[in-house]
Amino acid sequence: MLNSTLYLSTNYFLIALNSAGCITSIYDNTRQVEYFFPEQNVYLLRIGINGEIQNPSSVSYVTDKKILEVTFGSSGSAYIQVGEKPSHITFELKSANVDGADVVMWGPYPVIITNTIGETVGVVRNDDFAFGIQALNIQTTGGRPGEYPELGLGSDNNAAAETEFGSIVQAYSRERDGGLTGSKIGLFGCPADKALEIIERIEISEGLPHPILDGEWGKTSQTARLSYMITGFGESNVDEVLKYVEKAGFKYVYHPGPFQNWGHFQLSPGDFPEGDESLKRCAQKAEVKGIRVGVHTLSNFITTNDPYVSPVPDSRLMKSGSTIIKKDIDENTRDIHIADPEPFRDQGTLSAAVIDREIIQYRSISDSEPYILSGCKRGAFGTKAIQHGKNSSIGKLIDHPYRVFFPDLEMQDEMADRLVELFNKTGLRQISFDGLEGCERTGHGVYAHNRFVQRCFDSWNMEVINDASRLLHYLWHIHTRMNWGEPWGKATREGMPEYRFKNQDYFNRNLFPRMLGWFQLRLASGDVEATCLSDIEWVLSKGAGFDAGFALSTGLSDLKINGQAEDILNAIKIWEEARLMNVFSEEQKKRLKDPEGEFHLEKIENEGWNLYPVAYSETFVYTNQEKQPGEPVDVEWRFENPFHEQPFQFILRVIPDAGVSPQDVFVSPCFEIGFQQVKFPVHIPPNHYLICDGDKQVLVMDANWNIVKNITITQDLPEIMKGQENVRFSCDPVSKHSVEIKFRTMGKPEFICLDSY
Repeated sequence: MLNSTLYLSTNYFLIALNSAGCITSIYDNTRQVEYFFPEQNVYLLRIGINGEIQNPSSVSYVTDKKILEVTFGSSGSAYIQVGEKPSHITFELKSANVDGADVVMWGPYPVIITNTIGETVGVVRNDDFAFGIQALNIQTTGGRPGEYPELGLGSDNNAAAETEFGSIVQAYSRERDGGLTGSKIGLFGCPADKALEIIERIEISEGLPHPILDGEWGKTSQTARLSYMITGFGESNVDEVLKYVEKAGFKYVYHPGPFQNWGHFQLSPGDFPEGDESLKRCAQKAEVKGIRVGVHTLSNFITTNDPYVSPVPDSRLMKSGSTIIKKDIDENTRDIHIADPEPFRDQGTLSAAVIDREIIQYRSISDSEPYILSGCKRGAFGTKAIQHGKNSSIGKLIDHPYRVFFPDLEMQDEMADRLVELFNKTGLRQISFDGLEGCERTGHGVYAHNRFVQRCFDSWNMEVINDASRLLHYLWHIHTRMNWGEPWGKATREGMPEYRFKNQDYFNRNLFPRMLGWFQLRLASGDVEATCLSDIEWVLSKGAGFDAGFALSTGLSDLKINGQAEDILNAIKIWEEARLMNVFSEEQKKRLKDPEGEFHLEKIENEGWNLYPVAYSETFVYTNQEKQPGEPVDVEWRFENPFHEQPFQFILRVIPDAGVSPQDVFVSPCFEIGFQQVKFPVHIPPNHYLICDGDKQVLVMDANWNIVKNITITQDLPEIMKGQENVRFSCDPVSKHSVEIKFRTMGKPEFICLDSY
């Protein structure tokens, strides 16, 4: 046993351990502050055996070897190697001679820190001090084992969690996931502003993944925060795509769906007729222009057309369970008798089972004996219907709503190796590990996630930006970033904005590069308008405020047909250059973050930038209705101009009404402001716009922002006064469609001098 308290320390903090194997102090050496929360019996290590928790009964320390011998009563003992380094303290389980042990738990270790809880990175911080845990190999998981609810706190995968008294950090290992022997953690404490620096030192010291991007650590590299374009391409059009990528100043272009299958990851012959060699030539063309190429896939998802499935299913496809068939069947049998129905109760999405070299799909299963899979489709997914004898094994295949299957751990390794081969052969430089949660289907939980990603990372022969679909504690070291937020079917400002902004808080507390997610440059479709310049400037201003990159998802047809595409790409180049140069003040960034804030940025060549605040009114709707004789047909609206006096600006959109002929047009809108009336003598078709930017040149644009007509009006435009402004609106009585109108005002610019940066 320890005869006295064991003290272990780094440059910045100290930890104390008593003879019962309990931590008694977590101490800030710099400011001489105790952060340990004095709970009873905070054990360094505990063990789980068949659902029961074993606490240490005593601890002894071999000083010259720095070995802790931890005794668990009559159950056995464990040996822990201790390491003291300037940046951190390590504990490694060298052996666990405890019969039946299936889990080891490091912590939870409680501290009185409440300000910032980095639940994934495993670091808790206040203004002065940071305390953290790092899992030092893939078999060690930040969080707690879900099958032992009494071990640890918070969510299963949270390496840190908030408590009533402050916070905790914790980690564990399972016997089935890489074994208990070798489980290893690092603990550190340091000044709060040095937390990221200390983690980098731990990565280097412990041989953890330490990605470098363009000469700098991935967590601090500017490359990690670069925005990029998502668009399809192939050998036939890659040159055209690259021209658009260059116009926006992007350094990465990312193919959203290059594969004809997942599993073997064979490339679509339409885009890449010579497979990997075609993609390699595309990447080489991009590299000449200083652009890097990436591809999207779904990690370990296996499509039903993949060679792992068809024409002969691989025996390593994951099954939720198996039983035997109770009667011989031939290739025409549609009802299959089975012994155990339980694995088949959950039919999943594909309702698929495998018998030897054949996959079948079944429509239903009986509730009572005899248990029968009824209405079977034989030879599903290109397999062959064949005879099967009584007592043949039948297994229920695990699937997913994406209509895919999953591999076991061995096959998953093969899939990772194929991705490595593809990247190394073609020169790809970006991937998103989307669908990473599918790794759990192997039955090895977080360990399978860690194994898949690290297998790729260890074998790539070049730097690869890799986005996380699901950030886990150990993989924090490998993943470059997360780019969450999807744009589908929503207006730009309505596509998950709260979720995107909430993510920035998550990234901040977990010391992770910030990204805003995907946004679209699209054409008009249904009720969703085509993307316009103000949409993207809204995105860009938020990115500048948070210092967050984003992805622009588009296609060649969108880029060619959207009339504002060129302006949008130019704006991206201007805003992103300013963001990456960090030209905005903290006060400006605060305003730019505001979800309601609108801004416009202009580049003044060789001088700097002008940043304009912009305000849009609410959207007013006008519908021309028949009224009684003498009753006014106009309407009155009120909006706020927060800026100086300026010429009148608006955006008018004609909304087709049901029952009105598409050939009908909206005629001669008229505005009255401050007793001054201005009429626009123009016919505007449905789904078209009338744009007035404060001068006498007004534009009629189609649904995709292409200029249809340029009109010069003879009247002077009214002035919009600062504060509340009333507008009366009317139109020609023959107008039948409705219109939506927004008024725009713009503040005076703030000049940002180039020489200051």
